[in-house]
Amino acid sequence: MARLSEEEKRDLLSAGPSLAADLAKIKKPAGTAFHKPDGTVDYAALTSFLNQVNALLGHPRKAFRRIEGDRFLL
Repeated sequence: MARLSEEEKRDLLSAGPSLAADLAKIKKPAGTAFHKPDGTVDYAALTSFLNQVNALLGHPRKAFRRIEGDRFLL
């Protein structure tokens, strides 16, 4: 295993703060087009997107069928 030179060690240490900031940005949950500003899901936008994808793929749109009941198993 190769050892780092002093210059390489300094370069790595100087990159520490910016690397930490980059990792924090990656870890931060990013909003999507299907989320409202408060973080909840925007179901209208999601449904519209899925309908558009179905139209693009040539799938016929199914009529809405209400889900009834009070006990559901996953």
